[in-house]
Amino acid sequence: MIFVSALRSLTPLRLSKATDVRNSGTLAGLPVRVAITYAILFAFAYWFYSVMWAHAPVMGPDSTTYLTAAQDLSDFHIDELQLRTPGYPLLLWLTGSHKSPNRTLFFSSLSLHFVSIWLLAGVLSRVGFREYSLDLFGFILILPPYVEPAAYVLTENLTEALLVAGFGSLIFWMLRRGVMWLFLSTLTIGYAALTRPTYQLLALFMAGWLLLTNCLFHSTLRWKDVAKGSLILVSGSLLMMGTLAFLNYRSVGYFGLATPVLGLALTQKTARVFERLPDEHAAVRETLIRARNAAYLTAEEHTGLSFIDGAVSELVELTGLEKAQLSDLLLRLNFLLIQKAPLNYLREVIWSFGSYWLPSSGELANFDSRFFQLLWSFIQLCLIGAFAANLILLGGAGTYIKMCTRSSPRSDFASSNEIDLIDAQARTYSLAAVIVFYSMAITCLVQEGIPRYRVPTDGLIVFMLFLGTDLWWRLVELSRIVFDRIQNRSA
Repeated sequence: MIFVSALRSLTPLRLSKATDVRNSGTLAGLPVRVAITYAILFAFAYWFYSVMWAHAPVMGPDSTTYLTAAQDLSDFHIDELQLRTPGYPLLLWLTGSHKSPNRTLFFSSLSLHFVSIWLLAGVLSRVGFREYSLDLFGFILILPPYVEPAAYVLTENLTEALLVAGFGSLIFWMLRRGVMWLFLSTLTIGYAALTRPTYQLLALFMAGWLLLTNCLFHSTLRWKDVAKGSLILVSGSLLMMGTLAFLNYRSVGYFGLATPVLGLALTQKTARVFERLPDEHAAVRETLIRARNAAYLTAEEHTGLSFIDGAVSELVELTGLEKAQLSDLLLRLNFLLIQKAPLNYLREVIWSFGSYWLPSSGELANFDSRFFQLLWSFIQLCLIGAFAANLILLGGAGTYIKMCTRSSPRSDFASSNEIDLIDAQARTYSLAAVIVFYSMAITCLVQEGIPRYRVPTDGLIVFMLFLGTDLWWRLVELSRIVFDRIQNRSA
């Protein structure tokens, strides 16, 4: 966050004339011409994908467990503790897909993706983006790799919509002070945790971001508003999760969101060192080793990382424990293995980090064509590479400005509203970064780190690339102004 400190030290400062579309006519948060363009793009996308993916929605590797949870919810009573939280199963039930996925689910998922694009573009428009940049942003996100999650009976599409809604509404609350935006952010982030438990702590991180940015940025938010926003975010999310946990406790005697899987998931990080388990757990050790070795030989990718799914029933029978208790046992054993072989755990995390950023397009997006597979992979790798380069460039520009301003007092710079636009861009960029890197950290530290787990944040990653590029150009202009003024003072 070096550029944040640099901006704070420069406030106020005059830039050259910047583009701000907020004063032009708007339609649902977008410039009218852009809104019409998006409507045409989305209409074309509805037609194109309904024809090309005529059999969508398609079952994925975990779809059956979501259908089972949806069927349990259909009578408005929790009959047994489910492996999946009810966020996505509720969507299945609402679309009549709890018994068999139908086209209503597919078109609803497409709509969620298109609303996400519109909302992200609305945020970009609010912080001064040109119309042609918004056109390109929308076009990229309706390409098959980014629409494909809508065609699967999996949580990625709904999670994306919830994260984008929580992100966008919090930004609008900061810019407009409408309390309804804050409650919408709280509701969607809380529901994201009920859709994918990975995001149970996200509200806490976003509240921390609110507090931190109010210190680092030249913010117009009062500390009273920051405290209120942080409290509502955290308490609202806790209330939603606590309510579900209580319902589970009342129905099946377990206080939690769903069957705990942390202990099961961590076996993916310790599979190479099961042999180091002590003899007191010899029976569990031998079962894990046997299941792992069998998966190495039979799994399609020969990684063996999903071996635990097939070993659960045998471990339950062996130990006499329920699934929740078994997960707790495996969690303790995994912590023991991580303590015994920390470098092995670090190697697995690094491997997950590399895998996490690989292209995510699947069979539907590739249209059974090697050419399209290569094309989408090339586009996604270019975007991810540009995203990483943009992070470095932002840090470099901020560092240069900070070094320059050390030799020149702040009073040398004239007041300007342009710095408020840069400040808004930097705050918006940093909140998107919190969500993107939170997702990466949790996934890579605990789970496999496959590209599928990154998909809910792909829209935010492209958003950061666009916003970060514009912010970098503005910082470069700042650097030029600062350098020229220092040179003039020296002369």
